[in-house]
Amino acid sequence: MRKILSLLVAVVATFAIAGVAFAAPTGSPHFVGTPSISQDGNALVISFKAAGLGSQQSADFGLTGSVSVDSQCWTKSMNKPAADNKHEDLSVSEFGSFPVRNGSVTGSFTVSPLSTLTCPRGQVLIVSVADYDLTLTGPNGISYTFP
Repeated sequence: MRKILSLLVAVVATFAIAGVAFAAPTGSPHFVGTPSISQDGNALVISFKAAGLGSQQSADFGLTGSVSVDSQCWTKSMNKPAADNKHEDLSVSEFGSFPVRNGSVTGSFTVSPLSTLTCPRGQVLIVSVADYDLTLTGPNGISYTFP
């Protein structure tokens, strides 16, 4: 009986040690490089890469803050008509779940439209971002505030 009990304890101990050795690391989430922000016409595109996410299937990220934009209509030959500019303040609150591959995520958010100005026929919308105060957040409190 003692031999069986000793063997059982040894087997359980072996599985316990193996389980600890093969447990997935929880990781230390962080952004790889600096997240970027760029304007693409009437939209802002925020791109990022994060690593240290361990073996989880997906990771949740959020983009919050505000954007101030000025926009106006121009002729197709790029002459400014005698129309007023339009100023708009946007509140941003976007969230997404991104798939994790090998402990990392590559993702982006698009803030669109920046301007609701509608131009008359024969004119094009020109949008300039006057100012933004945006913060990108991710797992375990990682965050980046765009300067």
